[in-house]
Amino acid sequence: MKPLKTLMMTAAAMAMTMSLAAASELKIVWYVDNDQEEANTRALLDQYTKLHPDTTFDLEITPYDGMIQKFQQYAASGIMPDLSLTSSMEPVIRPFLVDLNKEIGPEWINDFVKGWGDGAKLGDKVIAAPLRVTSTGIFLNADAFKKAGVAIPDQASGWTWDEFIPKIKEVAEKSGTRYPLVWDVSASRWIVHEYQYGNHIYTEKEPVKVIMDEAAWTSALDKFIDITKAAMPPGLWTGASSDNPKEIFTAGQAVAYLSGSWQIAGLADNAHFAWQAGPTPRGTVASSIYGGDYIVAFNTSQHLPEAVEFIKWITSPDIQAQYAKTFGMIPANLKAPGVKYDNPAATEAIKAMQNELNASPAYAATDQAWPQMQAVWGTVKTAVTQAVAGQISSAEAISQIKKAADASLEAGK
Repeated sequence: MKPLKTLMMTAAAMAMTMSLAAASELKIVWYVDNDQEEANTRALLDQYTKLHPDTTFDLEITPYDGMIQKFQQYAASGIMPDLSLTSSMEPVIRPFLVDLNKEIGPEWINDFVKGWGDGAKLGDKVIAAPLRVTSTGIFLNADAFKKAGVAIPDQASGWTWDEFIPKIKEVAEKSGTRYPLVWDVSASRWIVHEYQYGNHIYTEKEPVKVIMDEAAWTSALDKFIDITKAAMPPGLWTGASSDNPKEIFTAGQAVAYLSGSWQIAGLADNAHFAWQAGPTPRGTVASSIYGGDYIVAFNTSQHLPEAVEFIKWITSPDIQAQYAKTFGMIPANLKAPGVKYDNPAATEAIKAMQNELNASPAYAATDQAWPQMQAVWGTVKTAVTQAVAGQISSAEAISQIKKAADASLEAGK
């Protein structure tokens, strides 16, 4: 018979081994816009660990622009992280993505904003969890309008682009504001202007087909180029300027800013003037565009059950409301309770942008939802910036986009 001390030591060692075996450190890849967002992300992970002491996180912060390269590096090694934030499910990671239909259940995805929930699907699989939803639209320097004595219409009335551009030029002149308009240099921020003229790339229902009317697209691009010349900083959309639209607007040097709901938290903290979201100008159609981020789990994970539990927690209604308030986002989960932000302007801005998103045509969601679109975004940005710079015609730019869209259907077969 072993001495009692030996038995006790053996039991303690076994208990420690079992405890270590039960503990899971999840490798998680994330991107953030600033230090505060990183701190908020770490606090959220710590909150989960306090509730689930056996689960900790190894957080790897990667620049958004470097995410595809990061995924390629992981894929080449054959071992992916446990979890990752992503705005799209790139082809390089699809073989590694966990089907959440199987892990959570087929009805679960119905709890989320439909346009963004549809984007999480690939055939009969759900390969991602909607985490946060964004809406694209206009921010206005309300103080500049007040100083210029120019009224802002209510959200219901709004204005057309033809009405809007002269007004913001007038406001800039009378208020002494440097620029009438700044606009994120982004393919998805540009394409909303096409949506506002009834143009979209793909059909809204399967089978997916390209339905671009090149003449209509070209006409809308011509209008956009005119706006860049009439109201924006020179060189902003040609790459000839290093001006940062966000910094210009936040500093009070622009009357209007075309960006998205993800800017609201930063504006609430850093903009020292009265501002508001919307009404976003329309062409022939009032439209925003669905955007946002997903969280994905990978099938190489040694801790898949724990990773799935974390996904279920972070996308649950109550945590979605908390997440939305902390990060200034629109909740992705439709069952999330109403969110009242600490800043009244932020609360109104989220409400306005969510309403604009809800009123948008179906294609503002479905164009993003089809996986084929991932092969087109790069061409969109390159072609549009070249057209704005005068290197190619608007018709040539739209032709390039259509060719990329046609090729995306062939690649998907």
